[in-house]
Amino acid sequence: MARRWGGAPRRDTRSLVLARLAALLTAASLTAMAGCAPPPLPGLDGDLTDGWGVFDEPSTFVPVAGTCHRTEAASGSGRYYRPVDCDQLHRFETVHVGTFTGADAQLTIVPANTSPTRASARAECTARATEFLGQAVQQGRLTLSVVLPPQAAWSTGARWFRCDLAEVTSVYLGEVAPRTGSLRGALAGDAPLALRCYEPQWDSDDYLAAMEPVDCGRPHRSEFVGAYAESDGFDYDDFNVEDDTVHERCLRMIASYAALPVDDDLTWRINTLYFEPSRQEWIEGDRQVRCFLYMSELAPPLTRSAKGGGPDLLPVW
Repeated sequence: MARRWGGAPRRDTRSLVLARLAALLTAASLTAMAGCAPPPLPGLDGDLTDGWGVFDEPSTFVPVAGTCHRTEAASGSGRYYRPVDCDQLHRFETVHVGTFTGADAQLTIVPANTSPTRASARAECTARATEFLGQAVQQGRLTLSVVLPPQAAWSTGARWFRCDLAEVTSVYLGEVAPRTGSLRGALAGDAPLALRCYEPQWDSDDYLAAMEPVDCGRPHRSEFVGAYAESDGFDYDDFNVEDDTVHERCLRMIASYAALPVDDDLTWRINTLYFEPSRQEWIEGDRQVRCFLYMSELAPPLTRSAKGGGPDLLPVW
């Protein structure tokens, strides 16, 4: 969800974060486990093999890192594994393939989406994705998904997990975007997919409707300041009842980012917006909360980055 907070009379927002993306990834994973091949993307030809071989036996199949895929579902099972060159139009890129070990490997049933066993896979995927991108996934307009073999392959010994990165269309309510070219180094240097400045859009009921990207040199009211890992004692449902806890942590991140004193005036200078991970990501061990500075409509918009701006840039309003 997203929250908007401030020192003046405030309006809380309750809206699902990346709901469309979560629905897309969940649907794709279910399709993969069912062994069903989805139709090709609009505008693409029907030939998805592109010179790659088709693996007929899920029991002997292991996916390959460094390959790209037009859909997640079509490549989750060996029966329908048809990777493409990353220079071609695709949606997902496999950056790492790992192996379950220890007690996780002894399971007789492939870990379900709700299984905490998936946490070990996501932790390894997160580390490899960070190396691949140049920064953590949460710093960019990106999503990371963990793909497991179907039950038929698991029953015959498959213990791999696949780490897939994808670009999303928006930091809020974004969908997986078709693209060409690898994501390697996408968050290094002057990264076009890095999160920066935004102009939030609110609907008639005061719910967050969109986060429109804006050049930081143009008028805007929101800016990404970073992400923090929520504590282990914090439950996912606490995002609905412990708003003050998350708000305070984001406030301190904003204060550090914008060189503001942490005092009683802080909440009269800036507000916060934040986005927690999806429930599926949380189950898999992702505790990263993305924090955004937000300027109330009562204050003038920013026309530069808030980084290091101090009290002169962000006065009490």
